[in-house]
Amino acid sequence: MKIVDMKLYTVELPFKAPIVTPKITLSTRQALILELVTDDNSHYFGECNAFDTDWYFDETIEVVKQQLQQWFEANKYKAFSTFEDIQQMVISLEAYPATRSTIIMATYQMFYKLYNITVDYGATVSGLTAERLQQLRDTQPKRVKVKWSNTIKADLQHLIALAHRPNLVIDGNESIAKNDAARLTQLYADDILYIEEPFYNLTTFNQVPNLPLAIDEKAISTTAILDIVNNYNVEVVVLKPFRLGGLDRVLSLIQKLEQYNVKTVIGGMYEYGLSRYFTAMLAQYATYPGDITPAGYYFQQDIVKDSGLLNNGRLEFNPPVIDLTQLTPVL
Repeated sequence: MKIVDMKLYTVELPFKAPIVTPKITLSTRQALILELVTDDNSHYFGECNAFDTDWYFDETIEVVKQQLQQWFEANKYKAFSTFEDIQQMVISLEAYPATRSTIIMATYQMFYKLYNITVDYGATVSGLTAERLQQLRDTQPKRVKVKWSNTIKADLQHLIALAHRPNLVIDGNESIAKNDAARLTQLYADDILYIEEPFYNLTTFNQVPNLPLAIDEKAISTTAILDIVNNYNVEVVVLKPFRLGGLDRVLSLIQKLEQYNVKTVIGGMYEYGLSRYFTAMLAQYATYPGDITPAGYYFQQDIVKDSGLLNNGRLEFNPPVIDLTQLTPVL
């Protein structure tokens, strides 16, 4: 098999409600879509989870675009016959995990059949509006992650009052004071599953030993993750394929962390339907529900139709089919 052509597209659709975090407010989600064409005229797609600026990660869409073009020029017409061959072909991208992840998403489909998937879903809320609260009542997620803000106490009270009593996660984005984290956990110990990335400094994690703490932004590589769980009070690790280099790396890390008795979560990145399918696929093997939401939760439209339909409290994913009419070719 050989890759004979590569096409890149962009898509930018509005969120149904703005995403508000301690670092940025997002009104739209811009994404880069990769298409690889093989010598038998098969087409495979990958979704890049980087952002158009470096607010979250230094590998932006523009960086990924450049690296994909360079990688294609170096590897077009090169013969390969196994997924392990592909892994060898992306060794040059160790410094560009989002680029590697995008390629792995597309090439994985060349060797592994995609199946229907059914998983629990975990909603993420940023700014708990009346509309979003009603959406949670209607969809009844097993887990709700709420972003840290100056309304966190009121948000938690609203979430705890939900009739279906979901597990709650607080996402601190490195913005929580140590005393605030301790007080919140004391108040809501029966409802909070874990607090994600509460502190900027890792030393602070060891100063609050009784809190169920998770790392997210600090989980940047296998080496870094294993060093942290060996030295700091971390019970949960959020694994994001685009930051770790792809779904193959994540599957390997889940197995390693099980040996350390560390729990895992698959993190989403406000994804479109293609990437959400693979987030759901990985979430089957993690400890807690991943950042996976029903079709129509973030976007009125999606590049994959009916991606993650809600059925009896679970999400059903079919192998993704891209709607090319919603994509804009990169010139």
